Amino acid sequence: MISPPDEQTVARLAQQALPGGTVRRSWALSGGISAGMQAVEVGWADGRSQTVIVRTHAQAALAEKEYQLLQILVGWDIKSATPYLLDRANHSLVLGYLPGQMSFTPHDLSHHLQQMATQLAYIHQLDAAQYDLSFLPEVGETCSELGRELPFPNPNFPREPEIRQRLAEYELAHAFNKPTLLHGDFWPGNCLWQAGELTAVIDWEDACIGDPLIDLAQSRSEIAWIFGPEAVEIFTGHYRQQLPIDERQLPYWDLCAALRQIRLVGADLVGFAAYFGGYGRSDITPTTICQNLKRFIDHALARLGH
Repeated sequence: MISPPDEQTVARLAQQALPGGTVRRSWALSGGISAGMQAVEVGWADGRSQTVIVRTHAQAALAEKEYQLLQILVGWDIKSATPYLLDRANHSLVLGYLPGQMSFTPHDLSHHLQQMATQLAYIHQLDAAQYDLSFLPEVGETCSELGRELPFPNPNFPREPEIRQRLAEYELAHAFNKPTLLHGDFWPGNCLWQAGELTAVIDWEDACIGDPLIDLAQSRSEIAWIFGPEAVEIFTGHYRQQLPIDERQLPYWDLCAALRQIRLVGADLVGFAAYFGGYGRSDITPTTICQNLKRFIDHALARLGH
């Protein structure tokens, strides 16, 4: 968990972003894992007020990367925050406040997934050739999880060695899809909602350039254990309607995404599941996570190479 700068620094950054205003109040925002987030309300003598977010990263390079990308996204039909200020010294950026909260209990799941899929398709349709995105890394030559140090055997996911072997043996051809902007971590927890409508996509520090299948697969793996296998197909169907792409290598990237999920879950399935209890999902348990990921993995292994 990343902590924001001290209160004085947070206030100074907010006032720099909104000149002439005075800080009325500030409060920590929950849910931030990869970066610390502090909301700050700034007011003026004429009665106006505006709220901004001071977002702090572990490294200055991550803050700068996210700030540069958000400057580009402002002009697109992508629900992202307006960047006001970059403070390299404190690894922080000041963003416009976007209303909404994470939602893991949507009233209409299909509509929820449709909005997510539509937004992901918008991201993948940004014409990377129009902008200088050289500050973003390129990914996709192989599954990055295979390059990580081999973890200890995870008893919760006994098929992990088989997944690694199958991916290592698979001859990944050149990407059949044009490289696009990838969010890098497009999962339900990085979407904000208000009254059932998607208001924002947040946390862009993992953005990169590559085959859209990489992003799609990662979203599918997350949706699988949060909402179940049927939701994966609903989400993917909505995405196809917005952006038809070549899916021949989707099973490969599904398995790569599953390896990432296994790594993030680690051996603490209980703690991982408990996080969602505070969001009304006591039905997400170690058992359901394992079951849903197993079905996702089995489906991908069956299709790999076909």
